Amino acid sequence: MLSAVLIAAALAAGVTGAWSPCGFSMVETLAPAGYAGRLRTTLVACATFTLGALAGGVATFGGLALLGEALGAGGATATAVAAVVAVAAAVGEARGVRIAPQVRRQVPESWRRVLPVPLAAGLYGVLLGLGFTTFILTFAVWALAAVSVALGDPVLGALIGLAFGAGRALPVIALAPVAETDRGNAAHAAMAERPSILRGLRAADAVALAACALAIGAAPAEAATIAVAPATDPAADGGLVVWQVSGESGRLRRADGTVAALPGRDPVVGAGLVGWRDAGRLLLAAPSTLTPVDGFDAPGAGRFAFSAEWVVWRVGQTTLMAQPRNRSRPPHAVVRVSAPEQVGRPSLAGARLIFHRAGRSGSQIVLLDLASGAQRVLRRSNAQLLNPATDGRALLYVRSSALGQELRLGTLDADADRVLYRAAPTARRDTGVEPGRARHRAGYPGGRAPRLAPRPRDGITDTLWSTALSAEAAYVTRLRRGAGGATSAVVLRVER
Repeated sequence: MLSAVLIAAALAAGVTGAWSPCGFSMVETLAPAGYAGRLRTTLVACATFTLGALAGGVATFGGLALLGEALGAGGATATAVAAVVAVAAAVGEARGVRIAPQVRRQVPESWRRVLPVPLAAGLYGVLLGLGFTTFILTFAVWALAAVSVALGDPVLGALIGLAFGAGRALPVIALAPVAETDRGNAAHAAMAERPSILRGLRAADAVALAACALAIGAAPAEAATIAVAPATDPAADGGLVVWQVSGESGRLRRADGTVAALPGRDPVVGAGLVGWRDAGRLLLAAPSTLTPVDGFDAPGAGRFAFSAEWVVWRVGQTTLMAQPRNRSRPPHAVVRVSAPEQVGRPSLAGARLIFHRAGRSGSQIVLLDLASGAQRVLRRSNAQLLNPATDGRALLYVRSSALGQELRLGTLDADADRVLYRAAPTARRDTGVEPGRARHRAGYPGGRAPRLAPRPRDGITDTLWSTALSAEAAYVTRLRRGAGGATSAVVLRVER
């Protein structure tokens, strides 16, 4: 939902930008009767102009999103700021306020005289797609830039850039080929002579920005969809997704959508391969044929992970064993704790091992570099931090406390995470008052009692457990205990 409304707002903002002096000059430059000289050149120039506008949009908004990611954006505070900026921009658009700050600059006029028209058109497209190199006709451009930084999602930033670039190109390439016809002249004249059109476009921008603010505000509570059921313990890599079926073998869903039963349990994917556990052996196979290409002896192994360089498995609740894929070293313990401390299932990206460690004093998410032995704590809390997954850059995990459960996504290096999905706490609190009584207000700041944690639905307790991360989505196991004690397990999918 959030991606859709941001893309729509970017497209609308791009179209509105065509009413700038640069937009008018682009139509005249690319027209057959203009510098293009003939229709064939116009069509080629329209194509290069579009490609340039798309590239410029991706460079600006994708680059801003990368900046946000590097700054650790994507947390609750940054998300709230993004929503406020979108609301402020929507108000400005609805009231038709003069754009400020304004970029009072046009594209270089000489390019169309000294360069081949298709090349000049492509360069003009880049400048217009960049958004901030020429006149700005809508607050949406500033708002989308701020939102891109605040959310810190490079993929979403690139999509916003593509939509903005497409919006900047569409009016130009629609009018340029017919610029000298009666219909083209009428459309061009209407653009220049009817301010109501621009006011209408800005009103549409206001609606789109208001929708963005609502979507941004709702994003932390976005509903998940059931990816597979019954299922537990997902893992994802590229287009491959695996999961475990209770009492049965693992399952593999290939990139083409086909599902295959695996000849073992505890499936995992990595480095383009699929792996499973068969008694005391860990087997890695080609996903297309399920023919094993590598295997490791791992007595007592439970959950495991592998990359192109390493394979790591858990033994019991206290030990993580590792071995290089090239067998340059024998299996050896890389993590060992003493009860009651426990370590969770491993997640691997290259030589970087990530796992959770829990004890009486709280829990941690730890990164261990298997090549150097360096270790550092990525997250720590008195709450439970559980079952992290990583793709080498992002970090996905479950945070569980008496106030609720959250599926969180952030970067490895910044403790500023975005909540993708929420669930009620696993413990059921009481109502906080005696029958017939109400909560008192005395002694609280402002006379307001603090908000109580949500309560699970009657007869139902959900537990968020193991996680997996792909380029497009986050996955989490939901264990549900229903009335009568029956337990079901599904894997939920939440868009990143």
